[in-house]
Amino acid sequence: MSMEATLRVPLAKTILRGLEAIAEEGILSFDKDGMNIILVDGNRYKMLRTLVPADAFQNYRFGFSESQRIGVIFSRMGSIVKTLTAKDELTLSLDQPGDNVRFRLLANGISQTVELLRLDLMNDVQNWPQMDFDYQATIPGKNLKDFLKTTAKTVSFTVSTEANDLVFRSNSQDEPVVWKHPLVDFTGKIEPTLFTTEEVSSALTAVSRSDLAVRGSNSSPVEFDWIVEDCRFTALVANRK
Repeated sequence: MSMEATLRVPLAKTILRGLEAIAEEGILSFDKDGMNIILVDGNRYKMLRTLVPADAFQNYRFGFSESQRIGVIFSRMGSIVKTLTAKDELTLSLDQPGDNVRFRLLANGISQTVELLRLDLMNDVQNWPQMDFDYQATIPGKNLKDFLKTTAKTVSFTVSTEANDLVFRSNSQDEPVVWKHPLVDFTGKIEPTLFTTEEVSSALTAVSRSDLAVRGSNSSPVEFDWIVEDCRFTALVANRK
C-alpha cells in the first residue's frame, strides 16, 4: 500500500507558508479525494483549512484502503521545499514497508524522510466550525493585502458597514486608514467589530492577488475563503472583545 502525490513547487510553497503562519506542526489527512489539513493556532485566535483535491495535484495515486493521517513538523518539510525552484516538482510519498507508515518528500532525485509525530499528542481538529453569517462579499485579494500592509504597525482594525459598503478601518484615531468595498443585496447593519491586524494578516499568508470571499456578523469571527490553483483555503479569525 502506498500513495504518491506530485505538486507544482509554487503551490507547495504557498501551502507551506500558509501552514507555518498558523502553527509549527499539524496533521495531514489523505484519502482518495486528496489532502485535507485543519489547523488552529496555540492561542485559538485563528484557524486555517486547506483542501487540496486530487485534481489539483500534477499526479495523485492513493493506494491505501483507508484514509491516512500523519503528524508532521512543517519546518522539516521546508528544508527541501524551500530549496526548489518554480520549474521543479515535489512528490509527497506515503508507504508502509513495515508496521509503520513512512512519509517522504521527493524532488530532483533527492529523497527526504520526514519523522512523524504521535497523533494522540497533537492538537487534533477534524471539523470546521459551522457559523451563521449576516453578510458575505467578494473582495479583491490584492486590495485586502494592501490594506493589511498599510496598517501593519497598527495593532487592530474594525470591520463594519456604512450604507452599502463593507468598511475596513484601522484603529488609529489620528490618521486612520480606511478601505471601502461595495456590498451587494445587503440591507442590515454591522457595527464596528475589532480584529487584531497581525492575526488576520498571518491567517491570510497564502492569499493570492485574486478575489476572495469574506463572511461575518456583528461581534463575531470573520471568515475568508479563496482558491489558489484549485486548492481551497479557508481562514477563520476571532474578533477582539
